[in-house]
This record gives sequence, structure tokens and C-alpha cells, in this order.
Amino acid sequence: MIRIISCLDIKNNLVVKGISFKKLKIINYPYLLCKKYEFYKTDEIIILDITSNYTKKSLSYKNIKLISKNINIPISIGGGIKNLNKISKLFKLGADRIVLNSSCYNNIVFLKKISNLYGSQALIVSIDIFFKNNFFFTYKNSGFIKTNFKLLDWVIIVKKIGCGEILITSIENDGLKKGYDIKSIIYVKKNIDISIIISGGLGSINDIYYIYKYCNINSFLIASVFHFNYLVPNYFKKYIKLI
Repeated sequence: MIRIISCLDIKNNLVVKGISFKKLKIINYPYLLCKKYEFYKTDEIIILDITSNYTKKSLSYKNIKLISKNINIPISIGGGIKNLNKISKLFKLGADRIVLNSSCYNNIVFLKKISNLYGSQALIVSIDIFFKNNFFFTYKNSGFIKTNFKLLDWVIIVKKIGCGEILITSIENDGLKKGYDIKSIIYVKKNIDISIIISGGLGSINDIYYIYKYCNINSFLIASVFHFNYLVPNYFKKYIKLI
């Protein structure tokens, strides 16, 4: 079954969207967009505080509580999560899962502790990638810092430690609406069996159709085409029923 997941990138408690993680534009308030996407029948919402690693203005607990109390679809939250106390707080406020990126590179043991405590199903590892020198390299801190890990090497590590699902975002394709980075998707699917959410570049319904049919991927994280009203989630669902 296809999963349509709306993505909310957060800066200073507002939803923003850019191109290749840069030139961020303010879209709306998180709560209002969550209500909008719930109305249009998105399956899940992932909220990512993209500046929390280098600013003190992270998504407020007040906003998280407001969203979780009034939205009746699963919500995952990520950004600046560096300790178990914050994870416990997020779950108590209503988060269904948490999303980790930079903190995994900084402390891989932290990832293992979370998996052991809450189970792999409660955890998504976000992997931002960029194709360079014939390899897909991974990046942290919202795509600003290149790590020493290549894509497949990192996926193998996080799966072994206990990650239930990964979110792969192409930095190059992000926000361009020209299609997904199919090479990276095929590369991972060919070499390791793990649940994947893909992100970065959706431009049309045909992009989802191709990935779903030929790459065996059923989970799609979508931002630009929803935020700028090119398409709405329930349109995807009606189309997918025809496949």
C-alpha cells in the first residue's frame, strides 16, 4: 500500500521550504498545515526542525502539543534530538515516532539505546545524500556537513544497530520538482533489505508511479508540490487506485 507522507521543515517555529536545502521561504504555521494535510487525507506527517542543530529556536513543545492533540494521523518529529529525555518528552506529547540524523553520526551508541528502549518501529533514520566523485555521500546538520560515510555503508550500519526505517533525501533534487534520484534508490534496494521513505524532487504523479512500480518503494515524503498547491494528497490516492 502506498504511504503519502507530508513533510514540514521547521525554522523558528514556522514551516519553510527551499531548494537543495537553501533559499528557504516561509510557507505557513505548522498547525495550520497539519490540519490542511489531514483534511486532504495524507497518511502521515513528518516534522523536521532543520535549524535546531545550530540555533536555540527549536520547535516549541507548545506547538507539538497543539498539533498532536488535534491531528488524528501519525506524526513523526525530528531535529536536534540528542538525548533520551527529549525523546521521552516528545512521545509523551504525542509523537508516534522520532527522526534522527546528525545525532546518529555524532554518537552511534545513542541510536542503539533508542532502538533497545523503544523498539525499531519507533525510529526513522534520516539520510541526506549528495552524489560526488562517483559516490553517494551522506551529510549531517541539514546538509551542511559532509560525513565520512558513503550511503550504503551508513545504511548497513544503522540497520544492524536497530533502525526500522530510513528516510533518504537527495540534496541535489530537493525542491526542484524534476523527479527523484532513482540511481540512489535502486542502489540501496539492490544491496540491502530495509524499509525506505524517499524524498527530494517529486514533480508529478508519474514520479511516484515509476518508483512504486519499478523500484518496489511505497513510501513518499512530499513537501513542495503540497505546500505550493500543485497537487494534494488525496489526488495521489485516487490515481494510485487506478494502478
